[in-house]
Amino acid sequence: MRHLRLITIDELPMAGDDPTDRESPATSSIEQRLDRIRFDLHDGPQQNVHLLAQDLRLFREQILPIVESNPNRDRIVGRLDDLEAELSALDDSLRRLSTSLSAPSRAEEAMREELVMRDALVEITRAFAARTGVSPATELSEDLDLLTEPQQIAVLAVVREALSNVRKHADATAVSVSVSVEADWARAEIVDDGRGFDPDTRLDEARHDGHLGVVGMGERVRLLGGETKITSRRGGPTVVSASIPRRRPAS
Repeated sequence: MRHLRLITIDELPMAGDDPTDRESPATSSIEQRLDRIRFDLHDGPQQNVHLLAQDLRLFREQILPIVESNPNRDRIVGRLDDLEAELSALDDSLRRLSTSLSAPSRAEEAMREELVMRDALVEITRAFAARTGVSPATELSEDLDLLTEPQQIAVLAVVREALSNVRKHADATAVSVSVSVEADWARAEIVDDGRGFDPDTRLDEARHDGHLGVVGMGERVRLLGGETKITSRRGGPTVVSASIPRRRPAS
């Protein structure tokens, strides 16, 4: 398997640029363009997402009294919850994209403020428990923040997507989430005792119907040189696991 190495702007060679000179006109021009993209993201897509979230909350307030006695009330409310979660995930993605376009010093500062791995995982499991009544048994390593930003985002995507599928399809009564950081690997495993399914058939159906959450989850991991596995059978249990190599710069 070929491994893709993520590089930063500072690693890109530029004609006539001294690699030790970080204040060259070319570098300054690139940083200005990245700043412009960040501002455009903030003033455009990010603001649109915030407006959509406000509209969705208003729609919830308007629709709940109407469907209160409807036999499909729980399904309607569940769909509203799904849309709200998708908007939240989109907002997170836009903020992380904006952060990644920052100059290195600003990006590191924003990372410390916005990407605290343990807090993000706790929030994901807490939201799952609030919507399902099932509190996942959670085991998290102490050194999660040692992972790179792409690795953290990939792990969060695996946990979020796996729990989303448990909530929508599994009818589980017990769920566990484990995320560990080892010397050479980052690993995530989500296990549920739900109804189970045939993984090959489910993935084919998801691709056919355009539901690419699981496919996208696996692609994030693959692009980091890792592997995602889904094992299940009718009657359960279901295990979603991902392993991502921890790359270290050559000495």
